[in-house]
Amino acid sequence: YTQDVEYAAAEILAINGGHYIRFALDKPVLRLYTVIYSTFWYWIVWFADAALLLLPCIERPAYFTEVPPWVALIIEIAALSILFASFILSMRLQDKRKLLREAVFPYIFAGVFLLTSIDMIIYYVLTLRGHYYVRWSRPLRVLFPFALQAGQNIRRVIRNILRTLPNIGNVMFLFLFSLLTFTLLGVGILKNKKLTYPNGYEYFTNYLDTAWDLYVLTTTANNPDVMMPAFNSSILYVIFFVAYLLVNLYLFMNLLLAVIFSNYKQHLQEERQLIHKRQLDIILVIFERITQHSLNRSLSYETYVRLMRAVKPEITENIIDAYWKTLDVTNKEDGLNLRQFNELLLNLNFGLRQRSSDQTILQKKIPLIYNSKPSRIIIDFVNTDLFRAIINLLIIGNAICLAASYNDLEWFFLSLFIVEALLKMYAIGVKEYFHHRWNIFDFTIVFVSTTYSLLTAFVKTLSLNRDVLDTILVIRVLRLVKLVGNVERFKVIFGTFSKVIPTLMTYLRVMFMTYYVFAMIGMEIFQNKIAQLDKTFPLAEFCNNTRLNGSEFAKSQYCRNNFNDYLSSLILLFELTVVNQWHVLASGFVIVTSKAARLFFLAFHLCAVIVVLNIFTAFVIDSFLNQYILSKSKEFPWIEQENLIAERLTQQGYRVIRRYDNSKQSGTRTRKKFNLLEQLRTFVQPSIYRRMTVVLQSMAEDENALLLHWCGDVDIDPVALLNLTNDTS
Repeated sequence: YTQDVEYAAAEILAINGGHYIRFALDKPVLRLYTVIYSTFWYWIVWFADAALLLLPCIERPAYFTEVPPWVALIIEIAALSILFASFILSMRLQDKRKLLREAVFPYIFAGVFLLTSIDMIIYYVLTLRGHYYVRWSRPLRVLFPFALQAGQNIRRVIRNILRTLPNIGNVMFLFLFSLLTFTLLGVGILKNKKLTYPNGYEYFTNYLDTAWDLYVLTTTANNPDVMMPAFNSSILYVIFFVAYLLVNLYLFMNLLLAVIFSNYKQHLQEERQLIHKRQLDIILVIFERITQHSLNRSLSYETYVRLMRAVKPEITENIIDAYWKTLDVTNKEDGLNLRQFNELLLNLNFGLRQRSSDQTILQKKIPLIYNSKPSRIIIDFVNTDLFRAIINLLIIGNAICLAASYNDLEWFFLSLFIVEALLKMYAIGVKEYFHHRWNIFDFTIVFVSTTYSLLTAFVKTLSLNRDVLDTILVIRVLRLVKLVGNVERFKVIFGTFSKVIPTLMTYLRVMFMTYYVFAMIGMEIFQNKIAQLDKTFPLAEFCNNTRLNGSEFAKSQYCRNNFNDYLSSLILLFELTVVNQWHVLASGFVIVTSKAARLFFLAFHLCAVIVVLNIFTAFVIDSFLNQYILSKSKEFPWIEQENLIAERLTQQGYRVIRRYDNSKQSGTRTRKKFNLLEQLRTFVQPSIYRRMTVVLQSMAEDENALLLHWCGDVDIDPVALLNLTNDTS
């Protein structure tokens, strides 16, 4: 019976956390789940994964050449050990037969781990004996997070990319067909003209060179350079290039983005529907399992209490009773039926806690002083628009002084900003203060600026790097960002962006995986082909390679753009992603090797720019629009349920404090006429919807005062959850 409750609690935590786990039925899954998905273990695995991806910085060819090889060996062994331990724990947590039958990632992890271990042993044995050996397994390291249980989000992104590829392939086939057609036309028209580029190279005489030039033209990197020899010969040739750009740049590239965006949305919707279906099926399994010993197939109150304590170990008796009262249950002896159980799971996505437990340290330690009239005046003032307006004026004044290089008032502004931070901490508490991103951003700027001012004022003999001082000065100017964030119309945009960031990081991770693979391949192919030398060396002008003499690559002083170490490789790949002058960068490596090197740069452009970057763009557009519309309208899908919870708790004698004023959440409310006195009154009055103003409640009132806010996933479908039955699942 206890195992059934723990199993149900683990499934509920997995659903609320957005994880799909095939739990083993005969293991202590709740304890294993809390360990694997704890913050502590998450950061251990994260650092192990990051160590593997940063390891090339000290591996040959190393950026930090002074680090001995045994350091890299120890780090790699430690990181692999942690990842292997995480894999073993996730395998122990799940039903192995079901997992190995349905999932591919365990096989991927086992294969990658085995190949990496073998390659690592051979590499260090040969290297320590003075032999040269290529670490061919290094590109496989990016698969470790993909192959772990915690890498579900990365697998979803890659699945969406793979599902979109067939439709991308159709457009790319038409694009390449058009490219080859224009190549044939261009060579046929211009070959006999015997034209040349300004550097003396032949112009539109070779099919492969012409196809490469036209492909680069699609990215606009060599426009109008590629057109100028023909344009100088006759203005009529411009028609050819205009037609090519209209068809391939403005038609096919935009069509490609449209296809990617459309298919991405479709596959993402299908993915969400699959996740919802799995969640609903799991809920039925949970209910069947924990009610199998009940005669009337309902969840008893005793089982409910044990389940709540398993899901929320820190929960109090009062909150357990409050969650029960959010359900439409007339008698505790009747228990919960399936619909009420589903509603309970939905209600668990709402944060519910006692007002008394939300008190600040000062409010608990010195309540008489904190709740005194002078203290209440300070707290209310901090919560007014007038206070925020004063701070905004100070930020503008500080920015003007910085722009005018007038630093005499710097300590005056710093003191006021420190007072602002202290007042906010006093009003809402230190914990709540650092809970908000804007406060963390503001505190960081004030702290760094104060440290800089103290160092420059009192430590006269301290020699600080000029770049560090310039960076600190720029950070001080960043206070203006806070000013923009305080404007109501910009708050929605900033708030939307902050909500998109977690998923955005997954796509950035996939983009970095692409960079990593091509960086590893590029270092093995092109290392030491191009190098930056001191200007006193004879070959410094030619990037240590005489083949680059007179090349545009050398003339542009691009010698630092090379594949001689990991960091330089990543920077070069980023420059290629931007596509400006990417053909010049590629030409340098083509000159020092062969024209076959174009395949490497072409493959990178197709993978990173055409596919991954376009899907990343589609994600940003779709997510931002959805979040922006939701934040702007305030028509949240869970508002109706929140209203119902608040109504039921109010009927039971609770005082519910909510995050939003729901009268402002309806877009259909009538717009009132402007009233100056009303606006001034609002400007100087503290907001009654903020948590910090509810400090006047007595302890007796605090016992029945509950803070209610949504803290679940935006993708949860309340309607489907509440209407779940055995027939609808």
